[in-house]
Amino acid sequence: MRSEKEQRTGSRERGSVEIQFRECQREQDNVAVNPRHKEEKKEIFTKVVIRRLPPSLSKDQLEEHLSPLPSFDYFEFFPADQSLYPHLFSRAYINFKNPEDIIIFRDRFDGYVFIDNKGQEYPAVVEFAPFQKVSKKKLKKKDAKAGTIEEVTLLSKIYTAES
Repeated sequence: MRSEKEQRTGSRERGSVEIQFRECQREQDNVAVNPRHKEEKKEIFTKVVIRRLPPSLSKDQLEEHLSPLPSFDYFEFFPADQSLYPHLFSRAYINFKNPEDIIIFRDRFDGYVFIDNKGQEYPAVVEFAPFQKVSKKKLKKKDAKAGTIEEVTLLSKIYTAES
């Protein structure tokens, strides 16, 4: 048999579980009623990555292999990182303007075998890029303090000459 204290504690625990469950039910009901929560922002993937390219491949050589390319607004090539030996691969990112072009591109280049200058084969892998945003090209502003050391030394010489 349970003591009175255990019975009170047990009922309190059950009561709190029931309350929590009821609150969860209310939240779910509110979500179902409120259509704003139901709407999900559907993102269209337009950026792809071509992986497992030969390490000796250059950007110009890749563009020759891929030509003619459908219209795109972003193309970035990353050569192989030598510190990752023996997993040396280059990769490229392309953001297509038209999502239908991705299917054509994938059918054409997924599994396409690139051959490097040593005759080694590299089957490429085409997939959606995990990060779909495109980086903006930053305009390099001229450094406002560039060349000021010469000006300061010249001014200091003029100042000392006048004194």
